[in-house]
Amino acid sequence: MEVTVLGATGTAGRSALPALSAAGHAVRAHARTDAGAEMVTALGATAVRGDTEALEALRDLITGSDAVIDLRVAIPPASRAPLPWAWREYSRLRGIGAGTLVEAALAARVPRLVHDTVTMVYADGGNGLLDEDSRVLAPGALQANLLAERHLARFTASGGAGVALRFGAFYGPHDEFSRDLIGAARRGRGMVVGAPDAWTSAVHTDDVGPALLVALTAPAGVYNAVDDEPLRRRDVLAVLAEAAGISRVRPLPSWTVRAAVAPVRALARSQRVSAARFRALGWQPTVPSRREGWPRAFREAEERTAAGGR
Repeated sequence: MEVTVLGATGTAGRSALPALSAAGHAVRAHARTDAGAEMVTALGATAVRGDTEALEALRDLITGSDAVIDLRVAIPPASRAPLPWAWREYSRLRGIGAGTLVEAALAARVPRLVHDTVTMVYADGGNGLLDEDSRVLAPGALQANLLAERHLARFTASGGAGVALRFGAFYGPHDEFSRDLIGAARRGRGMVVGAPDAWTSAVHTDDVGPALLVALTAPAGVYNAVDDEPLRRRDVLAVLAEAAGISRVRPLPSWTVRAAVAPVRALARSQRVSAARFRALGWQPTVPSRREGWPRAFREAEERTAAGGR
């Protein structure tokens, strides 16, 4: 299968490219810079350049693809995340960008589109288990994820196959937010908000690529992609403290999110998410829980630092 990956130089792309290449797919990865082109080539893909904003240019870029995986995203750094203007590009890429891609794919007769969204769109579920039919509540910039899913549904209704993967929170040694979290945890501060008994769901970055690989053959629809063990926030803080080798990691105070924008406030929800529907298609996380994944991420981050990398 010839697969074109947009947003290939981000965290999800860096996991996807080697997984797709190892499975025998011919992978074309979009890169905006020379450095990005070098990176995707090293990960086993053929670098392609071009405009992904204009409809005609995007159509030409993806023509001949058997599938397009859209991983474009613009998550602001933690220092700017509470600010409304910081999420404008996120909303544009997830909403308008997904719509343009659907139009381009229909014009180019691409049969399959895959897009990543987030489990943060679910309403607070308390202690209940959330599946793909659970209620969503996605104000502000989060709404762009549901808009992207509606664009995919429109693509499916027009004869294609649109697949949306709602990923849990990414974590891993190569993820920028995770590196910030590791640094804060070593100082005894956890970038974690919300009630200590509330549930959280995540996925290790090593398992993102394999999930996208399964999405290439999944029936059209929306699927959750999270690891096997949702954790309460108090347990996440305990795991981080043990991984950091300290007695305690303190959460962020609740006032830090009260006046923040919707995506930040959503971090305080209780979301105990199930990926049973997607696992039934053959995906199985290789890192089943943050109890194993975070200590490994801390060790790998230390090794990168010792080797001179960030």
